[in-house]
Amino acid sequence: MSGEVETAKYVRADVQGSRLGDEIVFFDDRVGKYFATGPVGADIWDMLDSPMNLETICAKLLAAYEIEEDTCRLQVFAFLEKMTELKLVSVTQ
Repeated sequence: MSGEVETAKYVRADVQGSRLGDEIVFFDDRVGKYFATGPVGADIWDMLDSPMNLETICAKLLAAYEIEEDTCRLQVFAFLEKMTELKLVSVTQ
């Protein structure tokens, strides 16, 4: 991954979410759609209440789950990219 990805910080948009078991379900009234995450996505969403970079997110997930570091980085980056595309997460530097 590029250095730009390493320095980017992610923060969630102002979208209201609710825990439903170990997932988060939220409604984006800007587009009129519901979204849901799995358990790991819910953990990431909770972390993004303040800006956080990919390295820090992965470090927290590696401490909580049994996953290879490279796999974690790739999957978290893909999740953040999708959430950014949907405008549910913003990227800051």
